[in-house]
Amino acid sequence: MSGGGKKNDLRIEDLGYFKLARFKAIQQAESFYLSRLKFGITVYTMEQGVYKEIDLLKITQKLRAGKQLVLEVYLGKEEKLPARLIVEKVPAEIAKEKRRKLKTDKQNKRKNLSEARLLFCDMNAYITNTTEEQLPANDIRKYYSLRWQIEIIFKAWKTVYRIDQIKQMKIQRFESIHYGALILIVLTNRLLAFFKAIFYVKKNKEISELKFFKTTKLVLIELRISLLDPAKTFFEFLSLLSAQVEKTCLKERKRTRLTPFLIIRPNP
Repeated sequence: MSGGGKKNDLRIEDLGYFKLARFKAIQQAESFYLSRLKFGITVYTMEQGVYKEIDLLKITQKLRAGKQLVLEVYLGKEEKLPARLIVEKVPAEIAKEKRRKLKTDKQNKRKNLSEARLLFCDMNAYITNTTEEQLPANDIRKYYSLRWQIEIIFKAWKTVYRIDQIKQMKIQRFESIHYGALILIVLTNRLLAFFKAIFYVKKNKEISELKFFKTTKLVLIELRISLLDPAKTFFEFLSLLSAQVEKTCLKERKRTRLTPFLIIRPNP
């Protein structure tokens, strides 16, 4: 997506779409971005009106695990995009796991990872055009974690409705199956939004998106019947589904991890 979005939006960007031109467009649209810093991007600070390149790897080595460094920087050799950079040193065991995953993910594409790339795993580095008042540095990591909600939704579509598994068939049949699946996904999403709001407001509980999609698929016949019958039947279906959701679809709250609603609304 090349546009900058709506004014005052906060766009949490996937590292796979990292482009400085994209961030510039977002900023020009008077909206905001939050992204991880891509390895290999040249970073500068400004000293007495002169750009000075900085070595993030060297700086990070001096930090203790869990400590942060916040800098006003300029990104890219040509672009010099102004941004706020938040760097945090991760514990040794987390850095080790990041290196293991990196080697696994890249083994078929890159046989040799540079020492600098492996050292980059020692840090979490984020960039944003928000101010400290708008998005405190200490909250950056937890807000960035909200991006995984999108991944979870896509995973639910693929896992439950198998939209990525299409056999060879005539185009007319494909279109029927395709549009039918999309209608079902939209309907399920609307039901998910409805129940998420109800359970959070009335019971202060959150729903697992993946569990909800799996549960809804099990009651598709009842859903079809309720949509064809008078409104009373549909409300009966909602009541039945609500009981099933509370029984099988609630998220488990872990002490070390905040749920999305707790991140967005820390003081419910």
